[in-house]
Amino acid sequence: MRSTFIVKDCEYEIALEKLERSEGDKFNPYSALVSVQGDTKLQGTCQVTDEALKVVGEQATAIGTSAGELLAQACAKSLASELVFRKLKPEFSFVVDHRWIV
Repeated sequence: MRSTFIVKDCEYEIALEKLERSEGDKFNPYSALVSVQGDTKLQGTCQVTDEALKVVGEQATAIGTSAGELLAQACAKSLASELVFRKLKPEFSFVVDHRWIV
């Protein structure tokens, strides 16, 4: 799952891969690799809430797109909001809830 986004005239791409949710995990972990204008790469995690996954599924069906595409866009929006204030650090971790979907 991939999505691109622009913050402050800089282009970013996020690539997500679902990770196995452990018994103690509160959220659904997705490995997130963020490329900055195709060069610098930062690895981190997007922690997706159960409600967000539910809304992604509903919205994907309603608008006729893939749930993976919507999820990648939601994670991109979450990271873009952080990038307005500060740079991403290696091994970043962000919770992505239903408010980031469409």
